[in-house]
Amino acid sequence: MGIMVTLVLRWQGFPLMDLMHLGRAGWVIVPMLVGAAGNLINDYFDIREDRINKPDKALVGRTVKRRVIVVTHWGFTAAALICSGWLSSHTGAYWPMIMVAVFSVILYLYSPLLKGRGAWGNVAISGCVAGLVVWGGLAALKGTHTPPPALWMFAVILGWFNFLREWVKDVQDMEGDRAANHRTLAMSLTTQQNRFGVIVGIILGGSFVIIWSLQVNSSWLMMLPWLFAFCAALVSAIKLKITSLSAWLKVLIGSLYLFIV
Repeated sequence: MGIMVTLVLRWQGFPLMDLMHLGRAGWVIVPMLVGAAGNLINDYFDIREDRINKPDKALVGRTVKRRVIVVTHWGFTAAALICSGWLSSHTGAYWPMIMVAVFSVILYLYSPLLKGRGAWGNVAISGCVAGLVVWGGLAALKGTHTPPPALWMFAVILGWFNFLREWVKDVQDMEGDRAANHRTLAMSLTTQQNRFGVIVGIILGGSFVIIWSLQVNSSWLMMLPWLFAFCAALVSAIKLKITSLSAWLKVLIGSLYLFIV
């Protein structure tokens, strides 16, 4: 998350040397704290399904005590809120604190409430990912101007492809989610419906990227890694190779940042 925000800051003209200042480093540190807190509380609530879907990585309740996870989560969340309060006072605006509070609540409610309600969980997580771009854009502009359309479109594209990846992860995790009585988007559809939906989503997302790349005047050389990942993800979706598809979507999302380097 820190790298993602840093790249957006650089794209929007924020002097990266300013991040060496302890206070201004908060623009990068705060999203990392919120993300870490979200991952911890997700592991806390998802013990049952994680022991089925990824038994080798399910450490909560075995290697790490649940109490430690909860305390660390609240520590990270408190630190993020305190830092965002300082950023709000520095910018003279409330949006840093508001965004951190909203993201923290969403990530806390994701596993126990949103995850088992169809697509709502996917939308919530993808909204937080898109919010990282908005956070970086507002930080670069110090909240005094509205971010440009290209930045908003980048946020939408990033959120869209993350939504597709969360959808694919739901397909991977059906067994554990079923044991936890979750009803995810993938579980409410047939195998062919999931396959068709993801294929259409990838093609639609690719169309967005092409339109956006014309706005940011990105070179074709920088587009090649994304284009390769796009084709690989599309082929994996067509062949219904779920593990490969999830991996390529992750690469595809990462390669989007080459457009703004």
